[in-house]
Amino acid sequence: MNDSNNYSETDIQRLRGKTAIDSVHKNISLEDERRITKRISDIYGVGVEEARDIHINYHHDRIRNLLRQRAKGQGMTDTTFEDCVQDLNIIKYAFSISRGELIEMAAGDILFKQLSEMQNESENISEDRYFNFYQ
Repeated sequence: MNDSNNYSETDIQRLRGKTAIDSVHKNISLEDERRITKRISDIYGVGVEEARDIHINYHHDRIRNLLRQRAKGQGMTDTTFEDCVQDLNIIKYAFSISRGELIEMAAGDILFKQLSEMQNESENISEDRYFNFYQ
């Protein structure tokens, strides 16, 4: 099989799972992102609605992993990450990415800022003993 950037159409048809979707996403523009749902439908042999869900879930997982890596890099614990990430609307951004309206890195930046703000709020409340004392 070829290098991951050089899969032929025949190779892509044989791939499954995340590898197939990764191969279709290599070096694409925002306009091409809109066409990928149709390609996913062809690869998996599913209807457009299911392909759209697969495409959105693909981006959801990538954004979540991106956020986890950045959070760990900033010293956020897994527990704090899991508590805060539940309140983020990642699926909204994944939907926009799948439609070619937004790039993943921009969504990651927006969501990481929200995640950091949530972490700061929770730390400020729990660590401020005077605030807790007078409540």
